[in-house]
Amino acid sequence: MAPHEIDAVEMGTASTTPSIQSVDLVIFAAYIIPVIPRDVILSDHAIVIDKSRIIALLPREEAVTRFVGLQERHLSAHIVTPGLVNLHTHAAMTLLRGLSDDKPLCDWLVQDIWPTEAVFVCPEFIKAGMTHAVAEMLRCGTTCCNDMYFFPDVVCSVLEETGFRGAVGQIVMEFPGPYGSGSDDYLEKAEPNLEKYAPGCHDLITVTMAPHAPYTVSDTSVQRADALAKQYKARMHMHLHETASECNDSESLNRESMSCHQSDQKMRPLANLKRMGLLSERLICTHMTQLTETEIDAVAAAGAHVVHCPSSNLKLASGIAPVTDMIERGVNVGIGTDGAASNNSLDMLSEMKLTAILAKAQTLQSSSVPAVEVLQMATLNGARALGLEKDIGSIEVGKRADVIAVECDSIEMIPMYNAISHIVYVAGREHVSDVWINGKHLLDNHKLTTIDEAQVKKSVLEWAAKIRKHCVDDDGPAKSADRNHEQVSDVSVTGKHLLEDRDLTTVDEAHAETSVSEGAARKCKQQKLSQ
Repeated sequence: MAPHEIDAVEMGTASTTPSIQSVDLVIFAAYIIPVIPRDVILSDHAIVIDKSRIIALLPREEAVTRFVGLQERHLSAHIVTPGLVNLHTHAAMTLLRGLSDDKPLCDWLVQDIWPTEAVFVCPEFIKAGMTHAVAEMLRCGTTCCNDMYFFPDVVCSVLEETGFRGAVGQIVMEFPGPYGSGSDDYLEKAEPNLEKYAPGCHDLITVTMAPHAPYTVSDTSVQRADALAKQYKARMHMHLHETASECNDSESLNRESMSCHQSDQKMRPLANLKRMGLLSERLICTHMTQLTETEIDAVAAAGAHVVHCPSSNLKLASGIAPVTDMIERGVNVGIGTDGAASNNSLDMLSEMKLTAILAKAQTLQSSSVPAVEVLQMATLNGARALGLEKDIGSIEVGKRADVIAVECDSIEMIPMYNAISHIVYVAGREHVSDVWINGKHLLDNHKLTTIDEAQVKKSVLEWAAKIRKHCVDDDGPAKSADRNHEQVSDVSVTGKHLLEDRDLTTVDEAHAETSVSEGAARKCKQQKLSQ
């Protein structure tokens, strides 16, 4: 057993009485990673859930003598973790996945994204795209997202219909868009949702003020958005320091560049926010690829939060956030996918692995941002940024039952020596079998329970046909780089079928799994004897 594994440690119980208590749900799991305490793996434990909250986390043997679930799930070959928190996305943009690739941010926005949005974005587009996004995120083990897009009322309705958790951005821009005629209109539309979904008013939905970016929102509008956020105890969510041109052109006040901020100050955008008193613990700063040491210290001192979006930043050639330096200085850093139009997926597991390996390459230090840190970034840190750390982000007594189960017995998941390492470096979205939010089973053995998958596909393809007809040349369809191994169904080599409809034809998978597992057990035993 690895040093950080615990076989029989009770993390908390609801009662010390010996009588058996009936509860809504008991999840028995081979491995549970609670995140708090840090770097702990619980073996053969149970999570006891009642009325949407975790009431006990204890060894299996004790759980069966104290609790009986109206529903029980036995996950003998699974790792259970807190649900993942996607700290920045434009969820409904799944409908624009792969529409525009291999361009820098400004060209991508001006040439392709904004013109397409102007034609197609409407409440029906948002409903279709948001439902599609929730389905994808559930399959990737995400249980909460911090969204920034248009028609937030529709986004909220989809969250309620599907049972998904979200922080919904009330977007603000100076120029007209699909949802508003300008900043005054956006700000006016924000207040009803701020009031309706104020902290504590809804068990799934919170809202944020979401001034889009320094180059699309004036100082006055950002200040007005912040005043509303203060009034309703909401977060501020903003793209910030995404590209070098944003910072440099703002500092020189280069009005010929669309990247220049809307302010009349010759300052980098972060310094300008600080000047206005807006750099605070309420601010969620997305991207932050361009930071000086002084700026990192300012973010840390203010208690502001940062969202690292590695895939999107790399794909748009925007830069790489200095994650290692930020963490060392005490900045709370979470992880986001950005929208599927720039990523091109909403797969948080992929973002976690990329976060870890990118930090090592950036610093030339293999110890930078280890797996245990990355898992915390994708769960608890995201919850902290949203002000939800008392409810989600870890598996603890009293918190909401937002948990996921990841299969660890498939051919590509064995052997396993460290469950935390496996979640970050090995697991893919195809291994996510079950998802619970508020104790409700939204993904049951790979099947969505609150979403009609066939209807989602039909709706998405109908929108895609309209968009393709309008946007794509007759030479051929838009090309997407989003190809993952779980889509591979058949493999032939020199005419011989080696993988047929996802089944191996020349390898006994069960025998291979047993052999590898036995080898792993011998290795662990040898390590113990040598200690």
